[in-house]
Amino acid sequence: MKRRALFAAGTVAVTGAAAGSSLLARPALADNGRTAIPNTEVVDQDGRRYRFYDDLVKNRVVMINFFFTSCGETCPLVSENLRTVQDLLGDRMGRDIFMYSVTLQPELETPAILKEYADVWEVRPGWRFLTGKPAEIEALRKAMGFASADPAADRILDNHTGLLRYGNDRLDRWGGVPGLARAAWIAKAVTSIAATA
Repeated sequence: MKRRALFAAGTVAVTGAAAGSSLLARPALADNGRTAIPNTEVVDQDGRRYRFYDDLVKNRVVMINFFFTSCGETCPLVSENLRTVQDLLGDRMGRDIFMYSVTLQPELETPAILKEYADVWEVRPGWRFLTGKPAEIEALRKAMGFASADPAADRILDNHTGLLRYGNDRLDRWGGVPGLARAAWIAKAVTSIAATA
């Protein structure tokens, strides 16, 4: 199975990737004090267009991570872990919990490339891989708190791939966790925030 091979190839990098990950920055806040999530136009792996906030996040419980398909170490490990989270959440995925993986290389990663990547991980409904205009994806990344205060560190794509933000938009409750945290713990954290919806 392709995804198992990708996972095995990346296991050596677990220690280094975890050590190199920084905490998520606080997401941007709107004037009303709520989390300011850009309404960026994005395209998923099936070529469908969405407004990020209005169509994918508003009033939902979501998990969001950033990745890129050519990432050699962290991304395959995080994707494998999120695949396990998807399994643990079962039929709640796509019904009351949604997951979005946003590319850090939108200038290269077309919907067709994202579709191939999604197929490798055997994703089911509720997990979308997203791309869009580079400047808008960059603004989304920073607004969601996937950023470093150090400009040199911020330019290194791998610094943003080992993290997962989850939240209940209706209640404006957000948390973050390493993407390599135990899958059962991630599923529990997300379902607990969903239970308050």
